[in-house]
Amino acid sequence: MNRNRLVYLCICSATALSATAMAADSKIDTHSTGPAVAPVIRASTNTIINYPGGTAPANVVGTFDAGDSTFNRPLTCSTLSGTGTAVRFDTITLTNSGANPATVNIRLGQAGSPAAACVDPFDPYLVEYNGSFNPASPLVNCLQVNDDTAAAADRCPSFTGISVPSGATRVYVLTTFGNGVALNYEVTFAGTTPVSLQSFDVE
Repeated sequence: MNRNRLVYLCICSATALSATAMAADSKIDTHSTGPAVAPVIRASTNTIINYPGGTAPANVVGTFDAGDSTFNRPLTCSTLSGTGTAVRFDTITLTNSGANPATVNIRLGQAGSPAAACVDPFDPYLVEYNGSFNPASPLVNCLQVNDDTAAAADRCPSFTGISVPSGATRVYVLTTFGNGVALNYEVTFAGTTPVSLQSFDVE
């Protein structure tokens, strides 16, 4: 596993981003929609994982801090958030280096107790991309987003049973619900196994 500080380079403007559809998020209350904000390009941590299937990758521990880049996170893969307009982020770039498809489970939780339910003020957010991620074009290659786990009291995001073809790369953007949040996080891959060892359905 390699952890690198990535500098994302882009030429972009808030005007270009504002042309993209945006919507308000709602959680306990409804937040107002604001203008799209061009990403601030600093250096975010990118953890590289080559995963051939089998034993789950080791946990990834990190921090959202003032040194991270920011972007206007998606609300859905076709709509930008009107609340998370300049959220800090780190990334995990996971490539299936095995000969067979593999499934990936990923959960973004609290450092030290990643399986515990997330409650205020800890409110992370997770986005999955196919192949690559560009903070200046946050809807491009977007596969899915997750704000909260199914349990109403758990604000930790997670994806379960994600199929990754042999040789394919998935980029997981680790971020927060709102702007300006600084917190320590821990990502787990508990239960990740090769597809050949389990039964699954494809919709």
